[in-house]
Amino acid sequence: MRPHALLAALATVAALGACTEETACTPSEAQKKAADLAAKVAEVGAADPGKLLDLTPKLQEVTEKAKGTGEDLAAACKAMDAMMAELSK
Repeated sequence: MRPHALLAALATVAALGACTEETACTPSEAQKKAADLAAKVAEVGAADPGKLLDLTPKLQEVTEKAKGTGEDLAAACKAMDAMMAELSK
């Protein structure tokens, strides 16, 4: 998946988060995490495209997990937090 597609997918996750009921991770928290992660993906992609390519499978996994968690927003937030930590290394 290309970085632009990942950014689009993360934006979709943020939008989906806004439509769910409040959980341990609120929809607004999920939106912020998705926006922060999208910005970090863009930053890493610009600075080190190779690192981004290496992490693409994990990014796809986070995106898929987040898209499928309409009732479990906490899992989506946890996945985004883990990916943010990985990108920050």
